[in-house]
Amino acid sequence: MSYRSEVTFVRGVGIAAAIAALLTLSVPAQSAIVGYDNQSSFNTAISGWTSTTTNFDSAVVGTTYTTGTGPTGSGFTLALTGGSAGYNLPVIANQLWTTSGVQYLGLDNFDTALEAGDLLTFNFASAVQAFGLFVIGGRDVQSGDMRLTTNDGASVVNSGVPYLTSGVGDFAYFLGFASDNSDTFTSVTLDYANLGIGDLLPIAVDDVVLAVNDGANNGGGTVPEPGTLGLMFAGLLALGSRLRKPSI
Repeated sequence: MSYRSEVTFVRGVGIAAAIAALLTLSVPAQSAIVGYDNQSSFNTAISGWTSTTTNFDSAVVGTTYTTGTGPTGSGFTLALTGGSAGYNLPVIANQLWTTSGVQYLGLDNFDTALEAGDLLTFNFASAVQAFGLFVIGGRDVQSGDMRLTTNDGASVVNSGVPYLTSGVGDFAYFLGFASDNSDTFTSVTLDYANLGIGDLLPIAVDDVVLAVNDGANNGGGTVPEPGTLGLMFAGLLALGSRLRKPSI
């Protein structure tokens, strides 16, 4: 191989490497739905996103929700399945301690709370990239008792350490999800991970958050537009052609 051929070969390898790197940049990073049991971390993940919080204080106490209905302006409807389905409905109540205001979401039973065997599903009016809520319980709540699952199978359970406490025996645990890129989900279900039918663990729900990323915080590097990629490829090809010409 002549000196000129060697130089051309080396330059060709460099161009190929540049094109390969460009192709790598054009492939979006794989996204995922990340589970959170800490509200501070969740809030950091959705910083800059558009969010709505429903704390149930604007609804009338005693309002119940049949399947497919939900609080006005919340962005979600409710569906109760499992042990209490057919007997009770989700209801707005004010008998227990809450994480904000004086009202919360429970069931229309004697203790206004969900119990083991119940599954409470939040169905969204439009797909979201983040969801969070507080689950309120008593002293008998243990790590992993409560589980939140998205419609595509992402799951998170409560920490053993309450995020908030009333100081008189009430404890609040945070559960949530946020996309680290552009993934969305359309529903979540709250249930019990460690309990069986007949076990008792009354809980209530407060401060439900829905959020979407408007683009200010997309969780990943910006992918070049197709037109930009075309211009970059054209420039590299032109450079390669110029380098292949023998010098005079």
